[in-house]
Amino acid sequence: MSDISHKKRVNTFLTHLLFICILFILPEVLSTIASPWRGMSPWMYIKGLIFIAVFYINYYFIIERSLTSRRSVWKFVIYNLILTAVVLTVTYIGWRMVCNGFQPRHRKGPDPTEWQILARAASLLLRDFVMLILTIGLSVALRMGDRWLNLERRSRELVASHREEELKNLKSQLNPHFLFNTLNSIYALIAISPAKAQNAVHELSRLLRYVLYESPGAVTIKQELEFVDNYVKLMRLRLNPGLKMNVTLDAGPCADSLIAPLLFITVIENVFKHGNTGNPADTIDIKITAAKGRITCVTSNSVAPDAASQPGKQGIGEQNLRRRLALIYGNDASFASGLDGNRYNTELTINLNHILPA
Repeated sequence: MSDISHKKRVNTFLTHLLFICILFILPEVLSTIASPWRGMSPWMYIKGLIFIAVFYINYYFIIERSLTSRRSVWKFVIYNLILTAVVLTVTYIGWRMVCNGFQPRHRKGPDPTEWQILARAASLLLRDFVMLILTIGLSVALRMGDRWLNLERRSRELVASHREEELKNLKSQLNPHFLFNTLNSIYALIAISPAKAQNAVHELSRLLRYVLYESPGAVTIKQELEFVDNYVKLMRLRLNPGLKMNVTLDAGPCADSLIAPLLFITVIENVFKHGNTGNPADTIDIKITAAKGRITCVTSNSVAPDAASQPGKQGIGEQNLRRRLALIYGNDASFASGLDGNRYNTELTINLNHILPA
């Protein structure tokens, strides 16, 4: 991490230096080349260093200590007025000392008067003043741009952290919900068939291993369908053998495609929990198929008459499912559910081309 930070600082410094050279030093060099009689004065390089110093004094010190609120803008102005006055004074003194006031010694003509020297100095100082304002403006623009990028990055990290925490909370709600429902099923089996109950406990251990330890941020469709198949087998143990179940689990060519784990279990749990499974004349339909970059889970089960009289009621499981889909897939997933007569139908569709968050 420290190496990355060091490289970032070096790259930032070199980028700033390139900007300053192009905007402020290169014109001086080109001007000298265009007027070779002026010679390559060392003062040109000294002024370049002055501009660089002004830039970094603002970038690392003045802006950090002044532009923190609207009230502190005056501090920024005052600091830069003092800095500009100092720089222009040093520039004037250096110009008089290095450039000898007006023209190179080898040029012929009368010596300039003091007023001519002052006029020339005023012209050069005005140009340098404009260059200093541009240097300060560039420093402010780059520094505030860096601040904005850092704030944007922190905001994204905060949103991602909040989103990850919410997903963890939703999953933590799912696990106990799943466990309690399954334990209730095993409890019902104990009185009916201890052998089946024993087998159910073994199946439950496999399911819990997947739920608690083997389901990271993404799993293959093959893994998820194996989990669903094991759960359906567990539920079969406690149901009337005469109950008709139509179960289709087909990964097709998408078996190795990645998907967020434990998305189908909510609707499949509800099929067995809320379905009218005591009536052998009814049927349960579960169909999960994947093809052409999409996976679809469709369920249908009959409901008791009292449940059919409450078509708008939605359980906490479906609410959590909708929230998880919105957080993970956004608009690349859809979920619909509702009553059709005495049948409760759900349809969950996911776009497999969606890039899952890290």
